[in-house]
Amino acid sequence: MSKTQYILSLDTLKTMGQGALGAMTFGMYHQFTTNKIMELNNEKIRLEQEQMRNEHNRQISELKNSYQSQVKNCESQVKNYQTQVDELNEKVKKLEERKGWFW
Repeated sequence: MSKTQYILSLDTLKTMGQGALGAMTFGMYHQFTTNKIMELNNEKIRLEQEQMRNEHNRQISELKNSYQSQVKNCESQVKNYQTQVDELNEKVKKLEERKGWFW
């Protein structure tokens, strides 16, 4: 009986198998790191958006408080002016009453 000869030796097949296994392992590692980087980037973007939203909410609150303060100040000035107008109207009324008596 003659011994069958193969085109590739057993050592060559082992080396090829190890190379294929190494390539698959590298591919899985590469995919894992790519996914992890994408997750971290998404988390970073989410945190930046949250920080920006918080900053905008803070600015809106400050503007709202400033506006409310200005409105109260204006209301106070209007009341003060109305009081002055009322006092002036009273003075005019008294002067008109005197005018009728004097003339």
